[in-house]
Amino acid sequence: MKRSVLISLSVLLVSVLCFSSCMKVTVTLSEGSIGSAPGKVPENTTAPAPVVTLPSVETTVPEGTTAAEGTTSATEQTTAPSATKTPLQMSKAELLEWFNKSVNDVKAVNPGFTRAKLTTVSDIVLSNQLANTLVDFVKGMLLSEETEYATATKGQSCVEIMTPTGERYVSQLSLADIKDITVTQQGTSYVVTVTMPDAKNPAKDTSTYAKIFNFITVDDVVSTYAPKVGATVDRNNITVNYSGSYAKAVISPDGKIEAYDTYVRCVMSLLDATVKKVVTINTDVDITLVSTTNFTDFSY
Repeated sequence: MKRSVLISLSVLLVSVLCFSSCMKVTVTLSEGSIGSAPGKVPENTTAPAPVVTLPSVETTVPEGTTAAEGTTSATEQTTAPSATKTPLQMSKAELLEWFNKSVNDVKAVNPGFTRAKLTTVSDIVLSNQLANTLVDFVKGMLLSEETEYATATKGQSCVEIMTPTGERYVSQLSLADIKDITVTQQGTSYVVTVTMPDAKNPAKDTSTYAKIFNFITVDDVVSTYAPKVGATVDRNNITVNYSGSYAKAVISPDGKIEAYDTYVRCVMSLLDATVKKVVTINTDVDITLVSTTNFTDFSY
């Protein structure tokens, strides 16, 4: 019995083996079906990178520049060039510097021009009422003394014609020397006015007035003006007080002087003077003298 069972099992096993050898199994893996074969990754297979879409950013470039011109690196500093100032935009210090350069160029370039200097006696005050008959005489003597005209020839030195005469400059003023400086526009040109502070007995060579004006000193009164009116006075009793004086220039945009004026006003005070005209009179004398000098007709 056992033998017959063993024989039956052997026949069954042989049959199974024969059937299996006759079957062919084909397995096909499609590309991209990697997940269907656990534990194995095909060679030379790369998963596609995810696509990320960033939000668009609007870039604004200043009008008149390219994108490259509008780009500045983190370490680069850009500074817009400053536009040239007009005299109307200048500070007082800048305006005075421009004024000085423009008027000083006259003695450097030597243009042609005309000068008219008129000195007038605007007021005379005598403390001795009996001496009032002398007023017209004093006035006449001073007026005839202070009127003059001159012409500068183009290309020739004008040092002895342009004020201050005898100097190589026209103005050496600093901001500390002046009372004020203003500018207005006249057509395409600019009118610059420099107002001077009041001064008492300014010195010929060291005062602020010497930096821009011809003016009268105490020595001038002693040597010229007192003798002209027949007055004798102690030097210590003479004062010369200045007020309201100024210089004014009409300047083209390129810095050329088109016209130039100086206005110098002073009061010469003679205390206890002795005036000898027909009779001898002791009196105090105050003479207001105004000197206006005009430079015109400039040709370069």
